[in-house]
Amino acid sequence: MKKFLCLSLCIALLLAVLPSAAYAVETFTTSEEGIAFIKEFEDYRATPYEDNGKWYIGYGTLCEKGDYPNGISQDEAERLMRECVKVAEDLVNNLLLTYGIAVTQYQFDAMVDMAYNLGTQWMNPTYRFCSYLISGVGQYTEAQVVNAIATWCHQGTTVRTNLVTRRLRCAYLFLYGQYQNDGPSAYTYIHFDPNGGSMENRTVFYPTGWAYGELPAPVLAGQTFAGWYTAEGYQLTGQETASAPLEATARWGDGTSTEAPSIPQKPEIDLSGWVNPYSDVTEEDWYFSYVRELSAYDVVGGYPDGTFRADRTLSAGEALKLILLAAGKTDPGNSAGGHWASGYLILAESLGCVEAWEVPDLDGPISRGLIAKIACAAMGLTPRSGASPFVDVDNGYALTLYEEGILNGTVSEGLRFFYPDNSIIRSEMCAIVSRIRNWDYVEAVDPGQAGFIQYRDQFLPLLRSVPAAPYNKDLFVLDGSTMYYNDPAYSTALGVDVSSYQGEEIDWAKVAASGIEFVMIRVGYRGYGTEGTLNLDSCFQKNLAGAKAAGLKVGAYFFSQAINTAEAAQEAQFVLQALAGQALDYPLVYDWEVISADGARTKGLDNTTLTDCAITFCESVRMAGYTPMVYYNLPVGYLHYQLDRLTAYDVWFAQYASMPSMYYNYRIWQYSDKGSVPGIPGKVDMNIAFLPY
Repeated sequence: MKKFLCLSLCIALLLAVLPSAAYAVETFTTSEEGIAFIKEFEDYRATPYEDNGKWYIGYGTLCEKGDYPNGISQDEAERLMRECVKVAEDLVNNLLLTYGIAVTQYQFDAMVDMAYNLGTQWMNPTYRFCSYLISGVGQYTEAQVVNAIATWCHQGTTVRTNLVTRRLRCAYLFLYGQYQNDGPSAYTYIHFDPNGGSMENRTVFYPTGWAYGELPAPVLAGQTFAGWYTAEGYQLTGQETASAPLEATARWGDGTSTEAPSIPQKPEIDLSGWVNPYSDVTEEDWYFSYVRELSAYDVVGGYPDGTFRADRTLSAGEALKLILLAAGKTDPGNSAGGHWASGYLILAESLGCVEAWEVPDLDGPISRGLIAKIACAAMGLTPRSGASPFVDVDNGYALTLYEEGILNGTVSEGLRFFYPDNSIIRSEMCAIVSRIRNWDYVEAVDPGQAGFIQYRDQFLPLLRSVPAAPYNKDLFVLDGSTMYYNDPAYSTALGVDVSSYQGEEIDWAKVAASGIEFVMIRVGYRGYGTEGTLNLDSCFQKNLAGAKAAGLKVGAYFFSQAINTAEAAQEAQFVLQALAGQALDYPLVYDWEVISADGARTKGLDNTTLTDCAITFCESVRMAGYTPMVYYNLPVGYLHYQLDRLTAYDVWFAQYASMPSMYYNYRIWQYSDKGSVPGIPGKVDMNIAFLPY
């Protein structure tokens, strides 16, 4: 009852201090979805419990230590909670009326959750969220709103994980009306310790998968801020990718440190300051980023006339030197005498890269097939067996380098060619050398070891049997809602995915005219509650017919919450019955996602069973003549699926970022959930397909 009484007093105090305004704004009561949202985080406790020196019972209602000696029933706990919710509603409604703030039902529900949990402290007009509401929240970015809400995540000066999760869920509810949402995975944070200095906000939230950008700077009288450092001794620059919560401490003075980092770091050059010396290389060239990198590091150079000559055929000697040095081998110089590249040939022979007879002329051209063999040996890789990605060669060396993301080949009319007998030109070699130089630094490397990927705070064994993504991150360009991949080796297609959430009023002719080429349509879904009922998407048939009539290529997906293979097979049959033999241009996708709600039927599902379910679904739809595909995001791909068992299926990967960070390969990338496309009301998921179907 104490929370109820305290909130009642807060209303009286709030009314006493807030200025008057015209009462022309709509008021609300909390929806049942909003009630469920609060209950999810408060949780039911039948007996009193202590938290930070205060006593609570039921769904987070304040009480005295000796109250309720016999406990409380769930019904009584909910009655008390709803009384407190009513008081929180009054607080929020009075704020809206006083300042003339118009909100939606779901925004009101999010604000009631804050009032229920925080009281009125966030309602001070000098604080960010309240000031945003008063001045018009629509003028602020998503990140600004998320930070304004999520900043209330502390107990004292300590960040509480449960509060971070609640605030991020609350922020995404306020922004997008989704009571179950991915806010906690969409954002992470840095908790800054100013180390005696002062700063406005110590915990700052950043979109996961994006670079942090400019970091805040604290102030300390008489001292010079020397940077933010992690506990391991790394200095944060802001160029790192946000992936997991971090703690950083300010250093003052000159910032000198003798601490050795525990993870090897590549020496970096600021490529933004590179001045292009080549008259025949422009930013529009597909190889520009490779030439820029290698030129900045003095790996390659141009000609006296100021040209680079990207199309010039490379000699065998030049290729040997570039590959061996990129792989970290010691430069032999001209110690062998004779030809300037003789030392590189002798070194290559000693490493088992090549036989002397295979390079009869160091000044002559060298074949792509031999380059693949040399690169594999120099990198310590062995040729692999398996289906070749190239239609013109079945070569274990080429397969290995393709799976490691070193070679792409050339795609023509949907087919990938390697051209093993052709020579190689300078621009192509720049791409290969750059990938070899960066190969050891897959996301991050476990201290003293190779073969690990760092995801968040975990080091995951690299699955060598799972193909690596071959895409060059520097070639992705996001323009508005459209993602481009500027690599001539790939023919890409732009797409959307839709469900009943987009409503029934999609104008498919406008969608097609806007440049969208394909659409992935939700067939249905299994509920995440204990019953796990199967449901047809109410707009599936209409969307399928409309998209096809507009000339768009179509694929489909089913949102699964299967907990065993029998249910996965049932889901596949449900989908096949809904399709009734209708043809699809794009795959039929198994979409299993983590549901964080209490009572979610898939909570705790083990990785083996999940992977078994995906295989069961995929093989069922394959038998029916459809192309199977598996959908996942970073946490599901890295932490839940056994990806080495899913290599028979293409992947639809989801990460809302300006460039992807998934190490393993994927055929479609869902890069945004906030796209704007003519003909589709509201926001829509955006996708880019590599090698369109």
